[in-house]
Amino acid sequence: MTMRTHSRRAAGRTARDDGMTLIEVVVALGLFAVMSTAALSVLVSAIITTRDDKARIEAVNLASRELEIVRDTFSSVLRGPDGVGDATNPNQLVGGQANGPIIVDNVAYTITRETRWESVGDGVATPCDDGTSDELAYLHVTVKVTWPALGTRPPVTMDTVLTPPKGTYSSLQTQSHIGIKVIDADGKPQAGVRVSATSTVGTAGPELTESDGCALLEHLRPGDWTVTVSNPGYVSPSGDPTAQTRVHLEASQLWRGTIEYDKAATIQASFVAPTGYALPQGVDHLPVTIGNSALQPIGARVLAGPVALAAAQLWPYPSGYEVWAGGCQDGGPAATGNSNLVTVVPGLPAPATILLGPLEVTAAPGAHATAIHLPDPATSDSTVIPDPLCTHGLDLDLGDADADGTLRTSLPYGAWAIVSGSNRVEVTVSPDATQVDLTGSAGGATP
Repeated sequence: MTMRTHSRRAAGRTARDDGMTLIEVVVALGLFAVMSTAALSVLVSAIITTRDDKARIEAVNLASRELEIVRDTFSSVLRGPDGVGDATNPNQLVGGQANGPIIVDNVAYTITRETRWESVGDGVATPCDDGTSDELAYLHVTVKVTWPALGTRPPVTMDTVLTPPKGTYSSLQTQSHIGIKVIDADGKPQAGVRVSATSTVGTAGPELTESDGCALLEHLRPGDWTVTVSNPGYVSPSGDPTAQTRVHLEASQLWRGTIEYDKAATIQASFVAPTGYALPQGVDHLPVTIGNSALQPIGARVLAGPVALAAAQLWPYPSGYEVWAGGCQDGGPAATGNSNLVTVVPGLPAPATILLGPLEVTAAPGAHATAIHLPDPATSDSTVIPDPLCTHGLDLDLGDADADGTLRTSLPYGAWAIVSGSNRVEVTVSPDATQVDLTGSAGGATP
């Protein structure tokens, strides 16, 4: 009895110790995979961090090297301070390609050098501000090094200030300077705008404006200069793609000035008839007028229709533009009291809906009607200067009356002659519905 019991216990222990079940194996493999993945992730992260740290150390070395070269050039008797300027990859390593990336351990580095002459003045922020002296006291140099796979870490940036020996420029003719501040439509500084200057004695630039909107063209010969600012997609207040100012430089002068320049605005307009009324035929040929009191010379500008308006490069006035159909002042808000103000944003298109005035014509069934734009009755006196914008004489095809003798159409606000055959009626179209009876109304009486 004792022998059999002992045998059973031994057999039981043997069965339990035969090995792991399938579930236990799967769980063990899963745990191993999780731990291996975590370990691999940590290892990869460590490798990336080490590689980035190595690249950053090399970038620091390259930035330091560039600053040392700048200092040597700046103090050189042969090259002097004028030999230092803005540049990208200006000093290649041995065996490298001129102006190409700096290759170190198969990593391509880009070195950008930015320089800016600063001057002394009481409370002056930049050389473009009033109160600046005519002496440029020191050169501010910034070197930035970037490389691929930079990630979220910032590039390496180093700055230094270099002061030329006293009297460096005192005996030279090239000692005059131009400081131009570029501002936008809101009067805020515009960064990244190209500024250049030309004259019969030389050229200068282009230089890019800094974050404060200032660009300095230094060490110029005295004389007459034309300063030009230019950027793709930008306009001057007059709508020109470039903006200019003329400068007369005296010897040892730091000339300062301001130029307005901003991203162009555009207006995408469409003509819309009131509900229940149709647009006249050929409405695409209808002019569009935009108005702003600052527009020269008379506060308004006529364009050849919505397509021309969408292509126009407009100064982004903060007050926006009044927009109306037609090319005459009698259709504008001053005459009608109906404002259609469009707010514009620099560099972006602004939608505009131009509502025409409702016109209901009664004529013979099937009769064809046209409309002719007339001079504003308020300015028809010969002693009144005619509106130079107005396109009087413009005619539009209104279409045919239906079987009931009714034609519901629309026209720009203002004075019009509605004609069908020998019948003619003169009316003033307004935001309110205008009714015209052409059944036997020859001679031009206004109802």
